[in-house]
Amino acid sequence: MKVEVSKRTIGLISATFIGISSIIGSGWLFAAYRCAVVAGPASIFSWIIGALVICLLAMCFAEIAVLYPKRGVTAIIPTISHNKFFGFPFAISNWLGVVAVVALEAEATIQYLINLFPNMQYYFYHDNQLTLYGNLLSILLVCSYCLLNYYGVKILTKTNNILSTLKVLIPVITAVIIISAAFHHENFTVVGNNIIPYGYKSIFTAILTSGIIVSFNGFQTIVAFSSDIKNPGKVIPISLLLAIMLCFSIYLLLQIGFIGGLPTELLAQGWKNLEFNAPIVQLVAIMGIGFLIPVIYFGATIAPSGTALTFTGAATNMSTAMAKNQQLPSYFSKIHPIYKTPRRALLLNAALAIIFLFLFRSWGEMAEILSLFHVVSYLPIPIALYVFRNTIRRHRYYFHLPLGRTIAISLFVFFTYLFTMANFRIATELVIMLAIFQIIFITLNVKTTNNLFRAIKQCWILVIYFITILFFVWISPNNKNFLNKHIFDLLVLSFGTLSFLVLSKTETGDVEIINAAVNIYKK
Repeated sequence: MKVEVSKRTIGLISATFIGISSIIGSGWLFAAYRCAVVAGPASIFSWIIGALVICLLAMCFAEIAVLYPKRGVTAIIPTISHNKFFGFPFAISNWLGVVAVVALEAEATIQYLINLFPNMQYYFYHDNQLTLYGNLLSILLVCSYCLLNYYGVKILTKTNNILSTLKVLIPVITAVIIISAAFHHENFTVVGNNIIPYGYKSIFTAILTSGIIVSFNGFQTIVAFSSDIKNPGKVIPISLLLAIMLCFSIYLLLQIGFIGGLPTELLAQGWKNLEFNAPIVQLVAIMGIGFLIPVIYFGATIAPSGTALTFTGAATNMSTAMAKNQQLPSYFSKIHPIYKTPRRALLLNAALAIIFLFLFRSWGEMAEILSLFHVVSYLPIPIALYVFRNTIRRHRYYFHLPLGRTIAISLFVFFTYLFTMANFRIATELVIMLAIFQIIFITLNVKTTNNLFRAIKQCWILVIYFITILFFVWISPNNKNFLNKHIFDLLVLSFGTLSFLVLSKTETGDVEIINAAVNIYKK
């Protein structure tokens, strides 16, 4: 395979801003409320654990991306470490999850802004979802994201730096004013006289179901643009850590502000009975600091749009990489000779984002399914790192994560455990969808019986893994009551560890390509 080295135009500041702009999206408007409903004050621990896990995962991404800084590498890592049949379900999860975020952010912008016109709200947002007219407005936003990416990465980064600055300032100002205006410290223990009123399980459930995974997932856009980043060995890991930790500080501040800012009497029936449609706006209105409302509405436009803008580019890079690796038609791999953007792939992603707009018509509907998409896409990253460590010699790494093997197995077990906390219906639908895509992919890529058996051999272990993990979702204490929580945890942790050891030993694929790429990028 020929490896092309693109002209690198993104430095540390721009790379960090790309990450910030992708991470701070509509999550700052919804996640603090949704986390509080699930875990109460313990949601603070959810953010801390979530940020730590994402930082470690990002460093795994960084090691691989620096080793092989290729356009859209996030979508093809398991294909490189194993083979295209093993990597396809993870690639499709990663890609579709990112495309869906573009729709999600456009939807969130319209959902918030429509509250500015209460007399017209019925026409654009009704029965807790966008109407046809609301969807048309969202489509206009998706098209604008597409146009900005259409004319190349330089315009994207210049636009993004401005948006990211505003996206940082508005949530920080909002959180500081909320905490300063009224802070009820008793809210942290008012329910059950405990800062963890719903048990430790709620901390992990909140990570999966309340938007934390969705909120942090934007870090991947830095990796997706790795082929355009200057000095990737330093810039990629540093920009990832800077973006994640800065955004974590903002999200944590907002969570503390939301918990402490609520009037204590609203918690008489517990955290799970809170009902808000536009949480931050409604909170400041209750607190009597209405002067903040215009600022929040402005942020509700800037934050989701900035995230969608960078996710549009990231999704395009992913689909281009998949096309070059025969996981999508090669038609979508062509790159414009002047603007250096894969315009066909860009238009494909815009079309898919519009389809998602019609499938999911509210932020809450999409958050949990998106989290599962993301968790599935994270699973092969620690496995790939482990495979590369056993194949590529140490001196060939520009960035080498300390304790990488230990971190890799810990992350895989954690994400396996997190998956078991999903809603059984949603998890089943996701696994069935991946199975259908995999069958279609195998059918289109094999010509003989021998090739069919070889394709099945290369991915059959994934079938066992997903069937077993779906069984764990079904018997999870979140869905059933007949299994002791501690026994369940022990079973899942044992299964995750065994699965990692087996999956990291399965047939590998394109290690030669990595070796060739490393030599080229060293020059």
